[in-house]
Amino acid sequence: MLEIVLLILKIAGIILAAVLGILITGLFCVLFVPVRYRGDFLAADGEDGKKEIGAVLRAVWLLRLVRVYVSYEESVRVRIKLLFFTLMDTAKEKKARKKRKETESGKRAHESGTGTGNRQKADDETGREAEDDAAENKSGQKGGALESKPGQKAGALESEPERKAGAPEDDPGQKQRNGSVKKKKPSSKEKKGIKKRISNILQTIREFCDKLKRIKEKAEQVKELWKADHMVSARGLLFRQFLYLLKHTKPRKLEGYLRFGFEDPSVTGYAMAVYGISCSIWRPRLSVEPDFEKQVLDCHVRLKGKIRACHFLKAVLSLFFSKDVRHVIKDIKEL
Repeated sequence: MLEIVLLILKIAGIILAAVLGILITGLFCVLFVPVRYRGDFLAADGEDGKKEIGAVLRAVWLLRLVRVYVSYEESVRVRIKLLFFTLMDTAKEKKARKKRKETESGKRAHESGTGTGNRQKADDETGREAEDDAAENKSGQKGGALESKPGQKAGALESEPERKAGAPEDDPGQKQRNGSVKKKKPSSKEKKGIKKRISNILQTIREFCDKLKRIKEKAEQVKELWKADHMVSARGLLFRQFLYLLKHTKPRKLEGYLRFGFEDPSVTGYAMAVYGISCSIWRPRLSVEPDFEKQVLDCHVRLKGKIRACHFLKAVLSLFFSKDVRHVIKDIKEL
């Protein structure tokens, strides 16, 4: 009995150790195996004068076990592959959507065609019934009109003198009273309504002034927080971590040519200044030609590099365990 229990525990321990080993190996692969990327960007003037822009980005991980392709010509296409299996392809999804829309539109057109045929038949039947009813009404109206003519004349002769006798004469005193109508004074309800509107306007003005005061107080608190010692140290740490990530994720290879220009020559100058500062970071093999006279973009740039998740984990942990950063977050929540 004891041997069976020990055998079961031995098998369970082996399975547990295997599972833990797989998890640890997967964690190390995720953290330390780099994601290698490569991209091409092309922009040029076409034959019709339109700008032709194309871009391709390829990323692979773990000996091409996972592959991601992103391309842009007329629209963006994303493909994700695992070994020989395609997990995602936006082009195929778009084609499937188009087919569904076409089939749905065909069904609707067929249903609308059958519906219009039935409606036309119903309209024809109702039109025939209306014509029959109109013919019957005409025949009945002719007979009734012939019978009612002599009676109508006699009634009209008798009613004329009665109307003349019963018509009241105009009262001149009434006209004078109507002409001299006095203006009504505002009632107590109208006065209360006017007072209420004025009080509402004054209340809105007071609320607006209170909001301005609160905004001013918030701005002063933010200014004090920005100049605080823990904020200064937190900003320095954030900037250092940003440079650390930029150093380990920047393209290892950047080459090609670039000719650009903006409508405003000053913007072109600022862009060249930014490029001059960034050259000291990764030193690209890129021939740059600024154009200060017109707006133009003509380039073919290739880049290549790799990214490791461990660098992002290090930056996040250093920010998470920093007392100054936690103090800043607490102050921001209290604002």
